[in-house]
Amino acid sequence: MEKFIIDGQYGQVLMANGINPSAVLKGAGLPIDTFAHQRLKLTEADYFKMIDSIDSLTEDPLLPTKLAATDNIETFSPPIFAAYCSKNGVQFLQRLAHYKALICPVTYQIKQEEKVTTITLVTSDIHEPLPPFFVKGEFAFMVQLLAKATKKVIKPLKITTTFSENDTSIQDYFGLNFTLDTSNAITFSNHDLQIPFVTENTSILEYLEPELKKRLADLDIDDSYGKRVRNVLVEILPRGEFSIEDVARALGISKRTLQRKLKGENTNFQQQLNTTREMLAKYYLLNTSMTTDDIAFLLAYQENNSFLRAFNTWTGMSVQKYRKQHN
Repeated sequence: MEKFIIDGQYGQVLMANGINPSAVLKGAGLPIDTFAHQRLKLTEADYFKMIDSIDSLTEDPLLPTKLAATDNIETFSPPIFAAYCSKNGVQFLQRLAHYKALICPVTYQIKQEEKVTTITLVTSDIHEPLPPFFVKGEFAFMVQLLAKATKKVIKPLKITTTFSENDTSIQDYFGLNFTLDTSNAITFSNHDLQIPFVTENTSILEYLEPELKKRLADLDIDDSYGKRVRNVLVEILPRGEFSIEDVARALGISKRTLQRKLKGENTNFQQQLNTTREMLAKYYLLNTSMTTDDIAFLLAYQENNSFLRAFNTWTGMSVQKYRKQHN
């Protein structure tokens, strides 16, 4: 896979922690509008340039842990939210490992033994060491969500890193000293990972997982024009742009060419627009507390009633009923 998807809310998380997103992008040599996209596709190299840029802009050794502790981090993206709705820590880590490619260019290698489970961070480019800032943030992310989902204090039994870590504030946060080794790994007690999640929600998982599996498949295939149209719409709908002319312009082709390409895929622009709006509407309803007015605005509807009628057509139920059934 040449590119990985991260969530466009990353910029908001940085701002909430006192980091200027524009300065991050400038330092990484990335387009200034990168965080304006809801779903970002970055190469592995660009992703870690961004991480290094964040690291260079702070003198706070605990920033990686503070980013992981950001309010509502579990709703940061559908893959994370799906993992958060798991039965326990074992299932949580397995889901994160499965969908990790939808979050960043690192995978989890999980080794389960009789009493402990070890998660090793693996990157596709084995010759390049992972940035220490990223490693500490990734481990803090696991610790934070495990504790939040169980309402228990869960600490790792061991952490090994490919770099030396002598900062006492980091050691105090994790409750142990890092061990210098040839891999970046964190070990938890199986007893802790079996603690039931108070956030378990099978109905939301049934809704989210088919879409997440589709996204994983989409990473491995060439983009169809239908998918390219949907990706553009996700970016431009919040700006009030939703016409076929707007999309064709963003793709750098004529309206007629776009119509012909979509027809060749047995679809049309209106179908893609409706599909995108429905997908986003369901995501907003399940993962945010936004009002229907706010959602209608983000989906480029001029009137709230137009959105409500469309949603009823898509799902056969009202927004209120849909939210109640899935919460």
